[in-house]
Formats: sequence, structure tokens, C-alpha cells
Amino acid sequence: MNQSSDTQQEWLRVLGKGMVTLPKKWRDDLGIDTGDVVKAKKEGNKVIIEAGQTGHVPYRIYTKAEIEEFIKEDKLESELVEKVKQKLSKSD
Repeated sequence: MNQSSDTQQEWLRVLGKGMVTLPKKWRDDLGIDTGDVVKAKKEGNKVIIEAGQTGHVPYRIYTKAEIEEFIKEDKLESELVEKVKQKLSKSD
């Protein structure tokens, strides 16, 4: 492991589904426990993983394509739409 100031480096094996295991010493130093959320970002050919705040789950920014897919999947059947319209018109 190379160490200069606060920089440490390790070779990590990529497992199934793209999983990697962070060295235990790093997890301990950063306070990362099983089930914690970490922030990952891609910069060129680098992947940077940052420890998250305990108990804080950050929001996710969805792509336009993902949002369009959600909307496409979130359609009500026409029969149900008519029932809802009838219920709403009765409450006026």
C-alpha cells in the first residue's frame, strides 16, 4: 500500500454485479459500517467513493429517460380512470 500524506492506494478485485470490498482499515478510518450509504462518482477513468453522513440518505437525481420510463409504467387502466372520475364528480 502506498501512503503519502492522507493518500492510500490498493488494488481491489471487482466481483459479480460490480461489487468491490473496501479494505477494513479504510472502512474503520472513515466510519463506514455495513449498510451505510456512500457517495460514488466517476471522474474520467477514476471512481471516487466518499463516506456519507451517518443516518442521512441523499436524494437521487434521475435521468430524463428514467423519469419517462416511470411515467410510462405509471399509467392507470382506463376502467380505473373512469371509476376515479365518477368518484370525484360525485364529491362536487
